[in-house]
Amino acid sequence: MKTSLNFKAARTRLAIAAAIGGMLLAPTAWAQANGYPNKPVKLIVPFSAGGSVDAAARIVGQGLAQQLGQPVIIDNKPGADGAIATNEVIKSRPDGHTLLFATNTAILAVPTLRLKPPYDPLSALTPVGFWSRQSAFFLFMHPSVPANNLKELIGFAKANPGKLNYATGNLTGELAFVQMRRLAAMQVTKIPYKGEAPAVPDLLSGRVQIMLASTISLLTMAKEGKLKVLAVIGDKRNALAPEVPTFAEAGFSGITVIPWGGVFAPTGTPRDVIDRLSREMSVILRRPEVVKQLEQQGVSVQDSYPDPDEMKSFVSSQLDIWRRLVADEGIERE
Repeated sequence: MKTSLNFKAARTRLAIAAAIGGMLLAPTAWAQANGYPNKPVKLIVPFSAGGSVDAAARIVGQGLAQQLGQPVIIDNKPGADGAIATNEVIKSRPDGHTLLFATNTAILAVPTLRLKPPYDPLSALTPVGFWSRQSAFFLFMHPSVPANNLKELIGFAKANPGKLNYATGNLTGELAFVQMRRLAAMQVTKIPYKGEAPAVPDLLSGRVQIMLASTISLLTMAKEGKLKVLAVIGDKRNALAPEVPTFAEAGFSGITVIPWGGVFAPTGTPRDVIDRLSREMSVILRRPEVVKQLEQQGVSVQDSYPDPDEMKSFVSSQLDIWRRLVADEGIERE
C-alpha cells in the first residue's frame, strides 16, 4: 500500500513538472506541434561575412532563433550579384527551413540586367517580410564643387553642362541618379566602376565629383572634410547621419528607386509557414534593441509591416521601375 501511494505521488509530481515545462517551452512546443520548424533554419546571405548585410542577417537571425525555438544558421554565398545564393534558395525544399536574406540587388538587378535571367523573382520566390525598407544610400560630393546643398549642386551642374562626372558602382545608385539627373535636367558624365570600392579613390581625388553610394565609411571621410554629404534616399533620415536631409527635404522629389532588403522563401512553401515567419519578423523588428543594432548598420527599420502579398506587389512595382529605367537609359545587359 505504501509503495502504491509513493508511486501515485511520484506520478503526480511528474505530471506537474511536465505541465510547467510545457508552459516554459510554449513557443517551441507550438511550432513542433504544427510541424514547423522541426530542424535548424538556414538563412542564406548573398554577401561575404563581415559586411553590413551579413551583420544585419545575424541580428535578425538571432531574433528568429529565439522566436522559432530552433537554431538559425547564417550561410554566406556571395557572388554573381546575389544569383548564387538566390538560386540555392529557389532549388531548396520549400518547407521554410531555407530562406534568402536579400537586398534589392539579387531580386531586381539580376533579372533586370541579364539577357537570360537565371530566375524570375516573382514566380520563383515568395516574400516573407522586409528587414529594411530603406538602407543607407547617400549622395556624396567632392568639396571642389562650389555647392553646399543639393539645390546648389543642381544649379551648378545646369549652368556648367558636362563639367561634372558622377561615379556608378552598383545599379541601385546608378538608377537613382538617372532619375535625379533626368528630373533635374542636368548634363553630367557617367564614369562606371565595378563596385563602389574602386570609385572611392577617384571620388576623394576629385576625378569624379558625385556618387550615390552605400559605403558607410564615406561618412567618416565627410566628417573629416574630404567629402560633402548632400542627401539620403528614402522618406526619413538615416540614424548614421541624422543631420543629412532626405532628397525631399532638400527640395527634390521623384526618386522612386529605393534600396531595401527582404527575406524570401522558395515558391511552394506552405502559406501558414510564410505567415508564421512574417509574424515573427514583425515581432523582432519592433524590439528597440534590434532597431538600434540595425541602425548601426545603416538600416532604417520600417514603421509599417506589410504582409507577404503587399510585399510582392512592392517588388513587382520596383521591377517595373528598374526595367523601364534600364531600357530608357540604354544600359547594356549581359
